[in-house]
Amino acid sequence: MSAQPSVEEASAHLYEALTHHFGPLDLSADQPLVRAISEYGQACREHDEEAIAKASERIWEVLSHHSERLDLGADDPLVKALSEYGAACRAAGPEK
Repeated sequence: MSAQPSVEEASAHLYEALTHHFGPLDLSADQPLVRAISEYGQACREHDEEAIAKASERIWEVLSHHSERLDLGADDPLVKALSEYGAACRAAGPEK
C-alpha cells in the first residue's frame, strides 16, 4: 500500500492531469479554475462537506468552459488527480 501523497505532490499530479486534458492553461492565482481548486482544497482541509460539494461543482463548471464535451469517468486521470488532491488536503488538515 502506498503512502498518501503530500499536498505538493498531489498538486503536481493535478497540474499534469489538467494540462494533459486541456493543454497549456493560464494557472495564475486570479484564474477561476485556480480559485475553484483552492476553495476545494481549503474545504477539504477543514472537512467541510457542504463547502466541498459547492467547490466541486464550481470546478466542474469552470472545466466545462474549457471543453464543450467534458465526459469524465471515475477512472479518468483528472478525476483521480482531483480526488488525490482532496485526500491530501484532508490528511494535511487546516493550514496554520
